[in-house]
Amino acid sequence: MHDNEGQFALPGDGRSAQLAIERAQALLRAGEFKAARTQAKDALEAFGPYPGLYAVLGRAHAGEDDDDHDEQAERSFRMGLVTFPDDLDLLAAYAEFGLAGDALDEPGRVSRGRAAAARIEELAPGSPQARELHRAGEPGTKWPEPATVQRYDARSALAGGVDVRTAAEHAERAAAAWPYDRRLAVRAETLAGLARPSALPARIMVRTPYTFALGAALFGAVIALGAPALHLPAPLAYSAVLVVLPALQQQYLLRRARVRARARLPIDYREPAPGAPDVPSATRRERWIGAVAALVAFGSVAGSAGWYAARAAEYPRYEASVPESYRGVPLSDGAEARAFTAKIDALPLPHGASAFSGAYLDVDNGKGVFLFAATGDLHSEDPDDLLSHMSSGFTALGEPTDSWSADPGDFGGRMECQVYESGLTALSLCVWIDKGSLGMVASGGKDGAREVMPRITRELRELTLRPISRGAV
Repeated sequence: MHDNEGQFALPGDGRSAQLAIERAQALLRAGEFKAARTQAKDALEAFGPYPGLYAVLGRAHAGEDDDDHDEQAERSFRMGLVTFPDDLDLLAAYAEFGLAGDALDEPGRVSRGRAAAARIEELAPGSPQARELHRAGEPGTKWPEPATVQRYDARSALAGGVDVRTAAEHAERAAAAWPYDRRLAVRAETLAGLARPSALPARIMVRTPYTFALGAALFGAVIALGAPALHLPAPLAYSAVLVVLPALQQQYLLRRARVRARARLPIDYREPAPGAPDVPSATRRERWIGAVAALVAFGSVAGSAGWYAARAAEYPRYEASVPESYRGVPLSDGAEARAFTAKIDALPLPHGASAFSGAYLDVDNGKGVFLFAATGDLHSEDPDDLLSHMSSGFTALGEPTDSWSADPGDFGGRMECQVYESGLTALSLCVWIDKGSLGMVASGGKDGAREVMPRITRELRELTLRPISRGAV
């Protein structure tokens, strides 16, 4: 059996070593982790190995709650156990450190913690260290998760509308009266964290967890489903995830409170305070509220994502009919019109698109307007690629001498216009693109192109295309 008083019978300059351990532990309790590590390292160099110094060193690293410090804590505990393999306090500190890890992210650490707990059970099954580990659920008896106990104790302390600062003061006095009781230490640190003004969301969540979860789920559902219903941008719907911030804040506060509580506990183990209440299971009503909240959250996220996906895959459908005349100029099928049509037909089109074209030639005035367009499902096409393809048939004229974006009109989408010049020849054109159609209108000349060409393109587009509902397809 381990004798807790045996740690005072130290070899060599034992009194000085014990004073160094006590100073290091006092710094650890005060949250001065760096100073505690410095004190423990200096004492190890001055007095040699002592289990209490290794325990303080390991706990002071673990208190930083950082991956690099966790590795140093692991190394410190294991170095101490090489020299003192059966020291119950050091084994218990190592077991606590290991069992505090995440079983998914750090399975090795958790496994080593369980091995240390099992070793304590083997060496001294009735010791305070073994009983404390039983209370934490390792090994043997089933015990709720530490965070579950923590939330229950905090909620019980705040029951009946008790002021959080008053509850924190009472919890701190109870923890000071029983300094060896981990649960009281955790409760005191938790309420101290919740008493901060910035912790209001987490505090409300601790007081009424199920009601808060349902309210947050309903509020998130309004945002997630309201955004697509009102045709608002998808990022606004994504902002519904902000309702989980209070839960993240609560998780952070609880974890930090457990870290601070571990640091303030004495190195040696004694009996905890008697009469700790059991943590009751959730009531049937609470389980129903939790299930409804989870269902609402899942349904709203899935519904919003599906709604936006369906909208993104949707495209406007048109009936296309080339007008017989435009501004009094009849549709032409002469050689010039056929040459233009042949040139345009060579342009690449998206799969499944249906093309059509027309030419309106005013021979007497030497003017002409050429139309080429296509309809189909273009929702997954890259508009920039389509624009590039539509303009590729005019590369023989060189680079455009003028380019600009224009108003696409009531049908929406994009409209890009260009002017090409080659010697005495000039060509102006505008291209429109939306998710259900693309088209080009070209005309000779460049005078007034910035005003005239977009207007002509909008007019021909609206004369040629007639939107139809999906149900009429």
